[in-house]
Amino acid sequence: MNESKRALVVGAGTMGGGYARLFASRAVPGVELAGVVDLIPERAQAVASANGADAYTDLYDAIHELKPDFAYVATPDALHRGPVETLAAAGIPLLVEKPLATTVEDGDAMIQAVERAGIHAEVNYSNRWNPPFVEARRVVDSGEAGEIRSFNVRLNNTITSPETDLSWSASTTPAWFLMSHCLDLAHWLSGRTAVSVYATAGYGVLADLGVSTPDWIHATVRYEGGGDGVFEAMWILPDTWPGTMEFVFRAVGSKAAIDVDVSHQNIVVTGLRHHYPVTLNWAQQRVASFLQALDGHGRMVVSFPDAMEVTRILVAAHRSIESGAVEPVRT
Repeated sequence: MNESKRALVVGAGTMGGGYARLFASRAVPGVELAGVVDLIPERAQAVASANGADAYTDLYDAIHELKPDFAYVATPDALHRGPVETLAAAGIPLLVEKPLATTVEDGDAMIQAVERAGIHAEVNYSNRWNPPFVEARRVVDSGEAGEIRSFNVRLNNTITSPETDLSWSASTTPAWFLMSHCLDLAHWLSGRTAVSVYATAGYGVLADLGVSTPDWIHATVRYEGGGDGVFEAMWILPDTWPGTMEFVFRAVGSKAAIDVDVSHQNIVVTGLRHHYPVTLNWAQQRVASFLQALDGHGRMVVSFPDAMEVTRILVAAHRSIESGAVEPVRT
């Protein structure tokens, strides 16, 4: 890449703000931040000003004035379709925050929009670039683990995440926000397609705080060929929990078991407080992979159709919570 690609960040929340800082810092070679779009003027201006970029509240204005080389869409979970369709119609390549969609209809519409436009588009299931999972994939590809048959995974946040960090937490669930990562990793490592899911949810703690969403969701997913997985996503860990999350991942194959504990970041520091410093940062590698594929020098890793696997599982999981029954992933 000889010239820097100018990035437009759509959505100035936690993820949008983080990626705006990443682009502006030039931590990813060949990328610079051109602008930030958010419906809330103060939020767009705050993120843009802090990173030396232009702020917009209208996506059309940003597209036509900045003419970005690609866009990163970081709107709330259920609100990806509108920006994606607008950007695709303008011919702008896309990196969209996970999950791709929270309905099959929205996901299919976005796939069609991208196909009509003929643009490069990927979904940011970034843990595929997280070093422990990169090594897990190497082990699987080498045949050392044999055939992956079972998963046991929990990815949980402290209560501050839905209570204060995410202004829109009531419009999503811990499964969409957290479990989507786990299901994508299971699909990526095993290559298996889910056929059914049974899910349950717990309520009360967040509702008492005025946040109308489940405290946790548990899901048992059955995969083709007889494999299965048990997944947990919780939003009510105490705020005294070291760090902000717990992420423990186990995959068991016919020859070996793979255990990953991201929670500890490979280091624990105990002094005035007990914490896990953030030592694993793979966002740069994920964006670099997107850019290489965009330029034709690498392969697309998480396409829209690939990301729809997680959307279909979680749509069925939420349907199972309502019905109390095992639900098919594909109807």
